[in-house]
Amino acid sequence: MADSKLSELTAATSVAAADTFYLVQSSTSKGVTAANLFADVATPVSFSDKVSIADADTVTGPGAISVATNVTRLTNPGTGGTLTIGAGTEGQLKIIVMDGNASAVTLTLDDSDLGHDTITFNNAGDTATLIYTNSKWWLIGGTATVAN
Repeated sequence: MADSKLSELTAATSVAAADTFYLVQSSTSKGVTAANLFADVATPVSFSDKVSIADADTVTGPGAISVATNVTRLTNPGTGGTLTIGAGTEGQLKIIVMDGNASAVTLTLDDSDLGHDTITFNNAGDTATLIYTNSKWWLIGGTATVAN
């Protein structure tokens, strides 16, 4: 397939991090992986359509909030208690949503990696958007109750 014209290639419907693109840089032909192409994009980025944040997990009671997913749903916890969150990566965003609370319990995010004293989720619809910077998670938006 390397001898084909670009217009003759079959269109890809998805791209993996290890996939390689053809690149001409300073008159030299090179290859670049998708992972390298999109790492540290140092230019403004515009979107003309919706931006979807995928990769969610569900928590149903006290315990750890995953830093390996973008979104954590707190769904109808059976008991109240304490949530914890580990260290993130500098600049990482984390969204936490209490999307159901049939038992009317309270979950409180209280961890040494949190820049606030606590973030409390009491009601369905309580949210917290966090950013990890300077070795702490900081609330940058949401409706959950924050205590400093």
